[in-house]
Amino acid sequence: MSEGFVSSILIGTAFRSINCLGYSNLELEKIERLYNVEIKGQFKSFLIEMGKSDGGLIGDYSIQLYRPAWRVREHLLFQVDFFNQMQEEGFYDFLNKPFVFSLISETQYYFLQTSLDNHDVVYHYDSNNELVKMTDWDLVNFMKMLVAENKGVLLPESEGDILKI
Repeated sequence: MSEGFVSSILIGTAFRSINCLGYSNLELEKIERLYNVEIKGQFKSFLIEMGKSDGGLIGDYSIQLYRPAWRVREHLLFQVDFFNQMQEEGFYDFLNKPFVFSLISETQYYFLQTSLDNHDVVYHYDSNNELVKMTDWDLVNFMKMLVAENKGVLLPESEGDILKI
């Protein structure tokens, strides 16, 4: 991407800049090892620019990575539980080093398959109906959609850290 991740999701909004917080390259290496994922493309840009805080653009309701009460244990258990649910339902084709970055209404999981060539594509798992599908979004456009849902209103800032013990 020629422009920054945050700049890309702000296109078409009233916001010109926002105070976000991300991870360092050293922290990204730790995340790759700890969560057994590959960090590249839009996922890497997202984590570097706004992996810890979105500055109030989206909030921790939709992006569980921003939940300040969650520590590394909760984040790891969440990812492992998702992986186990997918295995139990037989969705093996969707287990290419998945990483859930968004949980909506506690049953709608949005994730990336980080080891695929097309690693920027967002996938959706509906645990109510036990369905998985590839969405029409890449990570940038998924985040733009979440920002648009807030209709130009900044939410209270929250900061999470998936490495914090």
